[in-house]
Amino acid sequence: MNPEFKDQADAIYRDRVRRARALTPVERLTDALEMLDEVWTTMRAGIRSQFPHADETEVHRIFQARLRRLRQVSDAGIFRPVEPAT
Repeated sequence: MNPEFKDQADAIYRDRVRRARALTPVERLTDALEMLDEVWTTMRAGIRSQFPHADETEVHRIFQARLRRLRQVSDAGIFRPVEPAT
C-alpha cells in the first residue's frame, strides 16, 4: 500500500471495527443477511447477463450449480486466506 494513504486506511479500518463492535448480535445477523442478499442478486444479474435468453428456471439452475461449485471449492480448501504482510 502506498505509505501516503496508510494512515487514512488505518483510520477507516479502525472506524469500521468500532462500528461493527457496537452492533448487537441481531444487527450483525441482519447486516450479514442483507449482504448475502446483495451477493445473490449480483450473481443472478451476472447469470442473466451471461445467458440473456435463459428463463427464471434456467437462471435458478445455473445459480444453484454455481453455489454448489463454490461450496466444493471451499470444502476442498483450494483457496485459503492470505496472511497479511507485516
